[in-house]
Amino acid sequence: MTVAVSEGAEVPEPNSINLNRKSAPVDTDGIIENIRMLLEKHENPSESLQAYLDEVEASIEQENKRKLSEVNRDELKTLIERHPFFKNPNNYYIRLITIMKYLKKKGVDISLPDMDILVDEVILSIDGVKKRGYGQYSRMK
Repeated sequence: MTVAVSEGAEVPEPNSINLNRKSAPVDTDGIIENIRMLLEKHENPSESLQAYLDEVEASIEQENKRKLSEVNRDELKTLIERHPFFKNPNNYYIRLITIMKYLKKKGVDISLPDMDILVDEVILSIDGVKKRGYGQYSRMK
């Protein structure tokens, strides 16, 4: 249930929030307008505002998870294996930040939340790679 506040802007009622719905791309201008409407409509809108912000936060989290799940792990693994370190391994280790910079240079969007965790999992799935420390990997010859 939503309440039409003015000229088509709809603000959700606090009891009608459905967090299980499919996430839509978050429109920041719409969020700001909805917050302004809530502030104008209620004298003490803290509960309504908190419920609305919780819904927006859940929508953002779902959108980020969806984007991360769309990343092709096999393509990512192929790109990582093409890195000179993995072609010619030595006794020294390689850092996660170095691999992330390499992926950025190759056109991979590394700005996604938790992309480093995904890259860490992909690196560890490569044959002969061991984790030496946080963000440090070595490959056996």
